[in-house]
Amino acid sequence: MIMSKWHKKGNRILAALLIAVIFILSAAISEKQAFAAESEDYILDGTVRVPIPKTYVLKKVINNIGSAGKETGYLKKPGDIFINSQGYIFITDTGNNRIIKMTKEGTTLNIFKGPKQKPLNSPGGVFADDDGNMYIADTGNGRIVHLSAGGEFVEEFVKPDSNLFESTFTFQPTKVCISPTGYIYSIGNQSVMLMDAYNRFRGFWGQTNVGFNIVEALVRKFASNQQKKYIVKRNPAAFINIAMDEQGMTYVTTADATEGEIKKLNSVGENIYRKYGSVSNSLNLFNLDFLTKMNMTDKTFVYGERFDDDGKPIKPYFVDLAVDKAGNVSAIERNTCKIYQYDQEGNLLTVFGGKGDQKGSFDLPSSIAVDNDGNIYELDMSKNNIQIFEPTDFIKLVHQAVKMYSEGNYDAAYNVWNKVLKIDENYDMAHTGIAKTFYKQKRYKESMQEYVYANDRNGYSMAYTKYRHDIFRQYFGLIVLGIISVIIFFSLAIKFLKKMARNALTEFRMLNPNRMRLANLFKLSIATLFHPIEAFDYVKSSRHKLNYMPSIIILLLVVAVRIFYIYTVHYPLADIDIKDANIVLEVVKLILPIITWVVASFAITAILDGESTFGEIFVVTSFCMIPYLLINIPLPVLSNVFARSESTLYGFILNATNIWILILIFLSVKNMNNFSIGKTIGVCILSVATMALLWAITLLIFVLVGELYLFILGLVREVQMILL
Repeated sequence: MIMSKWHKKGNRILAALLIAVIFILSAAISEKQAFAAESEDYILDGTVRVPIPKTYVLKKVINNIGSAGKETGYLKKPGDIFINSQGYIFITDTGNNRIIKMTKEGTTLNIFKGPKQKPLNSPGGVFADDDGNMYIADTGNGRIVHLSAGGEFVEEFVKPDSNLFESTFTFQPTKVCISPTGYIYSIGNQSVMLMDAYNRFRGFWGQTNVGFNIVEALVRKFASNQQKKYIVKRNPAAFINIAMDEQGMTYVTTADATEGEIKKLNSVGENIYRKYGSVSNSLNLFNLDFLTKMNMTDKTFVYGERFDDDGKPIKPYFVDLAVDKAGNVSAIERNTCKIYQYDQEGNLLTVFGGKGDQKGSFDLPSSIAVDNDGNIYELDMSKNNIQIFEPTDFIKLVHQAVKMYSEGNYDAAYNVWNKVLKIDENYDMAHTGIAKTFYKQKRYKESMQEYVYANDRNGYSMAYTKYRHDIFRQYFGLIVLGIISVIIFFSLAIKFLKKMARNALTEFRMLNPNRMRLANLFKLSIATLFHPIEAFDYVKSSRHKLNYMPSIIILLLVVAVRIFYIYTVHYPLADIDIKDANIVLEVVKLILPIITWVVASFAITAILDGESTFGEIFVVTSFCMIPYLLINIPLPVLSNVFARSESTLYGFILNATNIWILILIFLSVKNMNNFSIGKTIGVCILSVATMALLWAITLLIFVLVGELYLFILGLVREVQMILL
């Protein structure tokens, strides 16, 4: 009877838990669906999405272009949308082989099919000049067609004659653009071809640099002609789309993940927009950059995003971009189905849109355009419609502030940015804008503070350099006196340490103490800085009298110094953001390599007839960390004098310290085991490999224990279900 009651009670509890789980899962699914239904606008702080007020709202959806005689009123796989200076909309209705001309309200004015003798065939792109003349990338017919504003055939541009074309080259333009000087830019075969008004080839324009590859150079140098035929050619990153602003500057979207997927090209095809980096064209066998490079935390910048809404990795693929009259660049990305908007410096202003079936979301976006009022038009190849988005007051303020700053109206820009902050105090671009305004007004200290709010370390460093210059000029005499005092202090400190090291070695040499006291070992560790071989000899000769407490204290001091460094180093030179600092992780990053080195080194030296014991290796390894303490205690304090522009010198100090430590470790292995230099190198390599093996085994054990835990947990649940 009692068991029956407990059984019923257990069933009720289980049922309640089951209902709770179902409720939680339902809520989570509903939340995910709600996110998909109405995605927030946001900006990016690295990879973190920061919500911002709504920037664009759906104004209108055009699903039907209206009746047009025998022509269907529905779009079919439309490929391109263009708005000329008159405000007329031109659409390449690719699937229906036609061009549609509309008002910006969506009223169809005309439909063009091309010349009767050779009508359009799968047109990919369209461009219209100020008078309404149309230039159409007639992809299926392999030509560019010029039609008048009324649709009459004017001329066509076909594959130009040139000896530079390979025999396999085909002319199939997918996008077209006409410069103010009359040159024709067309995208086809993943490149931009430049032609003049006489159908003459003027070259491939804006090609991405593929850089120098030594392996490829050697293969091409020594391979036979037959072997060269099978060498895969490295092609530059493909061009996807092209657009021009009112000044005739050219913007392109590419698949270039090295320099940047979005580019602004000048008259000679050079990218002058914000870049990730550059490609090297030379071989430098004596590259010593590793001596000066240092790890500095900063905002990671990419065009678009590297992960979708579900956290899956993606490669941005911007199908199109448009530039408004203020110079703001809006680009639409196909994987996330979102519109990313940037200013003229490549700063992200907003992200909106998203994948979905509801209004305001996209399915397979193919093109984007912007009118004179700042409205954004999105063309969808799957939904076969046009969605028009209207800017909100918030993003209008942002655009206004950006424009005022670019025009040199800094006071007005400052006032507008403050209005933006009243709406959203976490909008980084507003803090950046105010910081730039302060900088132009020579209010450098206030500029530095705003750059901190914006988490912009490069901007902070730029303002700090000017602020430091003003301070130097104002207090030049005191600063010179301070520099002299610092030099004298460090000179005396080094002399003191040398004397301490010399006294320690003398004490060991003359007195040969029977017991290694704490003070003796601390003094001996200092001697490692100046006389490492002699210090290691005394450790080796005193192996039965070693005291491990000083070594433990040294490692604890290493951890303490690392924490001190994190919280005191100058803001632009920090290698980790304070708010992201994890003390436990920092301890593991410091101590784990030291401990695994001791274990691995002991194992290898024992196998190879080494003489050192585990305790000796632990002691001398801890002694080798003394340079870390010596340098990293004063360095973060002194770093407050450095800006990022002096990071080369600062990085050299840090890297030289690490090299110093490695040299001491190498000498300790050699001296403690009486190895030759060649054997010491081999032992060090094997020890590092053993360290990697130990980490791999530990990780494998961790994964297996986790899997075992999940298996046992599942087994217990199965048993519980059977019993209940």
